[in-house]
Amino acid sequence: MKVSPLPADGPATLSAPITVHDGTSEWVTPVPALIDALQHSGILTAHHVAAARFWATDYRIGVMGQEDPHLDRTSLGLSVRPLNRRMGSINRYRYIHDIIGNRYERILIATMINNQPLDEIASHVQYDPRHMGSVLALLLDFLTRHYDAMPGHLWRG
Repeated sequence: MKVSPLPADGPATLSAPITVHDGTSEWVTPVPALIDALQHSGILTAHHVAAARFWATDYRIGVMGQEDPHLDRTSLGLSVRPLNRRMGSINRYRYIHDIIGNRYERILIATMINNQPLDEIASHVQYDPRHMGSVLALLLDFLTRHYDAMPGHLWRG
């Protein structure tokens, strides 16, 4: 069986992040339909979704070079804060990448950045589609635990 390459095997496409404004000053990275469905079915918890969102935000800022949605724009570009935040995203991304490796990072990219369906991800990584939700839950549980244990200097930025 020949498996076609998953878009996550190459660099992610640079597209503007979709953000939702809830009437306050808080901006939230949206959750892909797959993650939302797995959370509603009880496979994923709120902690899993928060870790996935946080990883996706760091990936978009640190790797794809997108703007930080939480950036304070009152300094009129006279602050080094945007650079510090970008460096923080890059450092957190590298820390997690070194732990999970390329294979599992591709699953996160396919899920959180490229919004691919579960069956397509499962066929590419050669997992049984019936168990792919559990694989994703285990990966996000692993991610959650590593964010909880992340050294304090990586949170600066």
